[in-house]
Amino acid sequence: MPANDATRDALARFLEERGVGSGRAVEALERYERLIRRWNARGNLVSRRDLGRLRDRHVIDSLGLLPWWHGSLVDVGSGAGFPGVPLAIARPESPVTLVERSQRKARFLQHVIIELALGNTEVIEADFGQPHAADSLDGRVFDTVTARAVAPPAATWRMQQGLLAPGGSALLQSGGPLHASMFDGGEIRACERTGKTWVTVVGSASSRKHAIVGRR
Repeated sequence: MPANDATRDALARFLEERGVGSGRAVEALERYERLIRRWNARGNLVSRRDLGRLRDRHVIDSLGLLPWWHGSLVDVGSGAGFPGVPLAIARPESPVTLVERSQRKARFLQHVIIELALGNTEVIEADFGQPHAADSLDGRVFDTVTARAVAPPAATWRMQQGLLAPGGSALLQSGGPLHASMFDGGEIRACERTGKTWVTVVGSASSRKHAIVGRR
């Protein structure tokens, strides 16, 4: 859907309610949506039926994670850049790493970084479904880990767990509330519905004393 004053104003309000200065962010997010549409014809970044609802289904849904994101962030299986790119645009002072196994999609993400001048963002081409994929990150750990629509919640948690810094949080999005029994070695620190999506914040049970999950 092409941007118009109404959709632009709605996006600006959404960002401002979450403490994000909306001027530059709105422009960058609109440019990002245009890049997806331009590349989708040759790259199949998102399904064709989603092209008309990029804003609500993908951009807004990604930005819904803002209240739970703190510190450095890694987005595993970033695909077309959701949720990592909208989050990086919203907080240009925070470091974001996008991990994507597809060379074609990783190339698109690199193009987005250049076109939008996202100096806080890097792309790593790696498949976290394979053994030793974490070696591509040189042992780095992160304060926040995301992985949107990559695998079922329990499998996603296993993938994310080794990437968490002490006190770090994995942010899981789902159509309904998740339960603690899904997360071996983890504990749910927050669970809240945002729009049509539930956000579940999971941390390592062994680092409970370090855990601080706060809204910004």
